[in-house]
Amino acid sequence: MRPGPCLLLLLLLSTSAAARDGSSGRALQLRTLVAPSRPGEVPPLELRASAGLTTLVQFDSSLQAGAVELTEQGGLVQLARLGDGSLVVALTRNLAPGEQVPFTVALEPGAEPLRFVVVTRREAVDLRVQVVRARHSDGEDAAEHVARELLAGPETRPMLALPQAARKRDTWDARAQVQSVVWMGPRLFAIVAVWNQKRGTAPWRLVQARLRTTLADGVLLEWPARLLPGPVRVRRQLHVLTSPLPEGASGLEVALDAEDSPGSFQPLPPATMDESP
Repeated sequence: MRPGPCLLLLLLLSTSAAARDGSSGRALQLRTLVAPSRPGEVPPLELRASAGLTTLVQFDSSLQAGAVELTEQGGLVQLARLGDGSLVVALTRNLAPGEQVPFTVALEPGAEPLRFVVVTRREAVDLRVQVVRARHSDGEDAAEHVARELLAGPETRPMLALPQAARKRDTWDARAQVQSVVWMGPRLFAIVAVWNQKRGTAPWRLVQARLRTTLADGVLLEWPARLLPGPVRVRRQLHVLTSPLPEGASGLEVALDAEDSPGSFQPLPPATMDESP
């Protein structure tokens, strides 16, 4: 897939359009997304695009010919693979609220492709998105042990309580809520409760918890936390999410995802509120 004349023209005009867009109050973002290990089981990665601007998507490995598959044939989205293996995304018009254009990217032959959706957001547009694969961090075995101890302990175990405006996600028949947070050095542990409002139904299925923070250089980093589910008790289930926080990061937020719909990011207490046992 090579850049066509229209897309090359958009690339040339994108800088001046970005300046105009920034003056309108919409945030121009640089983001790094850590790809999920099982992309078919979680919501797709979201790219925020705007007509008149181009979004550059970079990967930690070069894209091969045929790696990108766009199912939408209406011409709303133009995709072009550049010589360095990155991808340029351009919209011919802004998408309406709730409107999405999906596409997939195969990073390796035979591997499950990454799923993306292109959307338009009033509050922000992506200028550059780096997509990287998760790396194993030190202390994961010890972190899993702590998480399972939290799940096995009594629910009245003393924890760091969230503020009154505790962050939660509601649907018409279910609810998911971060109930408490513990910081152990740079690592976060959070207990998430999921339950159904209707009797006789299983708890709402939490498939992923994503974290977001701002790095020292201003780049937004978004990544999936490690999520360990506890036993189902009647209509309720507890989960523990855990992850180390990158050095120099600030303003940690969490989003709770269902299989077919991503949650919105909400703030968590800062690491300075460390009252670990």
